[in-house]
Amino acid sequence: MIFKGKDKDLWGALGKASLVGIHLVTSTFVGLVIGYFLDKWLGTAPWFLLCFLIFGIAAGFKNMFLEVKKIQNEEKRREKKPDEQKD
Repeated sequence: MIFKGKDKDLWGALGKASLVGIHLVTSTFVGLVIGYFLDKWLGTAPWFLLCFLIFGIAAGFKNMFLEVKKIQNEEKRREKKPDEQKD
């Protein structure tokens, strides 16, 4: 395998950290798009756009919070376990 030991942990942490930002951006964008097309379809501009933009931002922060909490729990679990494999 290409990544071993600490390199694997580093790349895993980097991937999880980038996932936090991706959650925030995609949730906001999805809320914006849904609101835009609902406004266009129903002719209610800008109300649905604003509502779904706020919902998207809230969902992004919720996903970000849950992901960070999951990362912290994994880190606590890793600290409790003694290092079984030392390379």
